[in-house]
Amino acid sequence: MASATNESAATLAGPIRKTCELFRLLAGHEVLGLAPGEIAKGLDVAPSWVSQNLPALASTGFVEQVAHTKRWRLGVQFVRIAVTVGSNLNAAKRQLDDLSQRYSVPVGDAAGIDQRYRPHSHSAEALAERTPR
Repeated sequence: MASATNESAATLAGPIRKTCELFRLLAGHEVLGLAPGEIAKGLDVAPSWVSQNLPALASTGFVEQVAHTKRWRLGVQFVRIAVTVGSNLNAAKRQLDDLSQRYSVPVGDAAGIDQRYRPHSHSAEALAERTPR
């Protein structure tokens, strides 16, 4: 049973890998797209692979044909995912920047913080100065 599962995964892995290569190939060609021959050459596949797989992928919205041409580019669904990831990363960066700014206030400069907790040298004189009397 495990052997059948491994075979199935291996059989599926090839097409998935090739589809990922297609996405990478189309990235950067969002406006004009690529012609089927350019795609076949870039992926090292037969032209029939392009004519069979791109229309199927187009039904998912991950690729689309450039209007009034035979050229292909990344589709709306793919771009929406990329935009969502970018927005989420920007929001996370803003949160981290806010936290970093909050934590970067020097200890003695924050309101209500006792100066004796400010970092000093560890000499005997410095320790004596900070010791409450």
